Amino acid sequence: MSRSRILVADNHQNVREVMSNLLDMLGIEAIPCTGGEQVLQMVDCDNYDAVISDVVMPEMGGLDLVSRLREKKPKLPVIMMSSYASETLEEEARSRGAVGLVSKPFKLEAVTRLLEAAGVRFLRPA
Repeated sequence: MSRSRILVADNHQNVREVMSNLLDMLGIEAIPCTGGEQVLQMVDCDNYDAVISDVVMPEMGGLDLVSRLREKKPKLPVIMMSSYASETLEEEARSRGAVGLVSKPFKLEAVTRLLEAAGVRFLRPA
């Protein structure tokens, strides 16, 4: 069985690396992206199992990215991440089509719960 592939979008390299390492521990291939425009280009060229995107990024924010992805790839699950997570922000993300919102710093349990909700295959942590 092939590994799940997830695009990880954040304008901060360290956040992309932390999330990529966490996904790698779960047996998921993480493909780092520097922002929303790169994600849109990538989904035009290949298939992915999900997108994990920061809410606040220059040029195109994560909420706008979710809306654009709903038009391009309506079945592609999107998980949002934010340092400023709140119920209001999560409701907004879900209303645009996101699976949910994970807060930074990441907790493994929160990430795996959203991956399960998105239907992404992964290895269970020990």
